[in-house]
Formats: sequence, structure tokens, C-alpha cells
Amino acid sequence: MLNITNKWCKLPSVFSLMLILLWSHSSLAQLRPFQAIYTSQWDLGISLSGQAERSLIKNDDGSYRLTTAASAMVASLTESSLFHFIDDQIEPDHYTYQRKVLNKTRDVEVKFDWPNNKVKNTAGGSAWLMDIVPGTLDKQSVQLLLQLDLAATPIIDGKTYAYQVADGGELKIYQFIAAGEDLIETPLGNYKSLRIKRDRGEGSDRETWIWFAPDLDYSIVRIIQKEADGKSYQIDLQQLTWLDG
Repeated sequence: MLNITNKWCKLPSVFSLMLILLWSHSSLAQLRPFQAIYTSQWDLGISLSGQAERSLIKNDDGSYRLTTAASAMVASLTESSLFHFIDDQIEPDHYTYQRKVLNKTRDVEVKFDWPNNKVKNTAGGSAWLMDIVPGTLDKQSVQLLLQLDLAATPIIDGKTYAYQVADGGELKIYQFIAAGEDLIETPLGNYKSLRIKRDRGEGSDRETWIWFAPDLDYSIVRIIQKEADGKSYQIDLQQLTWLDG
């Protein structure tokens, strides 16, 4: 995406973290529990269709759980993020990810230890610890904080949003860029939606696009993911129910 991303990623780590803390500003928006149903399309060499569900539930202890589950015959994907919402910031506690395609399964678990500013990663049968900094997110909750930040600030084409994410045993900068608007047709109506691209830097063969609809409290109405091997995945909103009424 933007060349400036690579320049920032090469800055000394302390300065980079300072930039992240500045970017991850407090959001004025509030979390709204919801349940959303999507159609899913998978291109795994053969085309498959199925259903996906994304939900945000507030638990009795005040914590939240964000869950995404999608399936289509021989493929499935499940993500779950347990977190607390403190001072308008998301503080992850536990993240899990499982993807199954044919007979191949990938499982990932990330446990956050905030008193010690550490994370325990488990993947592929191996486990290891890594250091984190305040404001670190997991790979799914970053989408939710991006949604809140979009709702809280004016959107300008080319504007970037960057977050520190615990991913694969590393602290990575997830950067997103506002890339215009599209009218997205859904069974709920047609919605002008913000088109946001995940900036993975020059040379990346992977693409992620997310569309957020302001008239639906910036809910996600479409996601398109394209992998380096040519496989792709898309979800489109079909139903949305607010659970805070």
C-alpha cells in the first residue's frame, strides 16, 4: 500500500511504539453487542458457498466476546476474542483461531498476561512467550477497534490507522488505509460503505479489504481476503440484530 509504511516499519522500535500509542487514540464510540449473518464464498481451486456469523456478546462479568464462524462444506474458520473494554480501549484476554480446509487444520491460541506485559502463543503444537506493550491487540479485536475509530473521527481518503498486534510470536504493526466509498447492496438495503484496505507493504501478494457502513454503526458489510496462493474468501452481510435493546 503506501510506501510510507515500510519507512515507518524500519524506524527504531521505541520510536515506532510511540507512534503506535499516538495512533491508537481513545474512541468516542461505544460497543454495541450484535449478531450478524453473512453469506460466505470460498475459492479454494473450486468455488464453495456457505454461511458466516459474527457476534459481539457482553458477558455477566463485564467482559466481551467477539466471535466469527464461517463454514462451507470442506472448509471452516472460527475466531474468538475475549476482552475487556477499559477507558474506551480494548484489552484482549484470550484469542483463538482455527481453520480447516479439507484434511488440514491450523489452531492458534494467544493468552494475554497484562500484569507482566507478556503473551503466551500456542500454534502447531509449540508454545512460547513474547513481550507486549500497552494497547496491544489480537488479530480479530483490531477490526473492532478500527470500527470504533472510524466512527469517532472524520474519514479522509488516504488516512491511515495503525495498531500494535500480537501475531505469530511478534509484535506487528497492522496498518489500514481509507480507500474511498462504495455502495454495497444487502438484503437490508443499499449502504454507502467505507472501503478500507489492509496495508501489508509493497511486494505483498496478500490482500484484505473491509467495508464498513456508517448507517449501520460502522458494522462490517463485506470482507474480501485474497491469499498469496490464489485462494480467496469473501463474506457479505445478510442480517444484523442489535443485542443491546
